[in-house]
Amino acid sequence: MAGKKSTKTEVNSGSEPRYTLAELTVHAKERFGVRPEVIAGAMYGAAGELFTVAEVQEQIKHFMKAKVD
Repeated sequence: MAGKKSTKTEVNSGSEPRYTLAELTVHAKERFGVRPEVIAGAMYGAAGELFTVAEVQEQIKHFMKAKVD
């Protein structure tokens, strides 16, 4: 596809692409259907600098289901 350039950062050529949290946050609404603040909350304290889309989706799912006392 010509035109749109991907800003993904791949760690290993055979693995799922990994992105910085900043890159994922910019596309929060389109990719995850949430506001950027939700990603910030879900990923607060997460270890590492690069994440797969699946990892972030899982964290968002847990974050949204968490009980508030």
